[in-house]
Amino acid sequence: MSGLNAKNVPMTGGNDNNRPDPLDAGSYPARLVQVILLGIQPQRPYKGEDKPPKLEIMLTYEFLDEFLKDEDGNDIEDKPRWLSETLPFNNLDADLAKSTKRYYALDANAEHDGDWAELVGTPCMVTVVQNEGSGKNAGKIYEQISAVSAMRPKEAAKAPELVNPPKVFDFYAPDMTIFLSLPKWLQDKMKDALDYGGGALERAVQGQGEGKVGEGSPRETKASGKPKKAPKDEVEDDEIPW
Repeated sequence: MSGLNAKNVPMTGGNDNNRPDPLDAGSYPARLVQVILLGIQPQRPYKGEDKPPKLEIMLTYEFLDEFLKDEDGNDIEDKPRWLSETLPFNNLDADLAKSTKRYYALDANAEHDGDWAELVGTPCMVTVVQNEGSGKNAGKIYEQISAVSAMRPKEAAKAPELVNPPKVFDFYAPDMTIFLSLPKWLQDKMKDALDYGGGALERAVQGQGEGKVGEGSPRETKASGKPKKAPKDEVEDDEIPW
């Protein structure tokens, strides 16, 4: 059974000095390039009240017409911009859940029966908004994904292919080649998952050794097996802005 099937469900770290300028607000053509299941993660309190832990999923989109810039301000065409979002991963029957809305934006007719692993490479439109940081990040502008929608079929047919090979990682059936290719902050987030201890990923990490750390650079990888589905449960309101 696959942990990445939304029918069975029970950014970010890095160095700010290396961040490219935030994307302008607006809608952009993109393709889904990464699907990473993160395990059960603590949730931030809302209005002073604790929220229960939730299974989380990270989705990364590769933009089709936005690229990193060289020192002269020219597009580096083999380095398209990426933007990720991390969501509570709810059962596909949870109509109001953000993860359900994202799934149906990519698979409107449910041709893949809830399996996120089958959706990498799917073209879509990603709506980006800008938000100002707070606290020690006050004054800094960050982009955030506010919506994902289907691309019109005639535009999808002409959409450029992914530049980078897609990645799918299942926390519950880990492929260590993929895990070790991920940036350290993302590996650490998964190691901090509430169900990491004694699980398949911890056993795989211990068997692999702790010495290898990925740089997050895209590389060709293949998911091992089919990630399992998420159990039906009471839906948390993940539409609440944090």
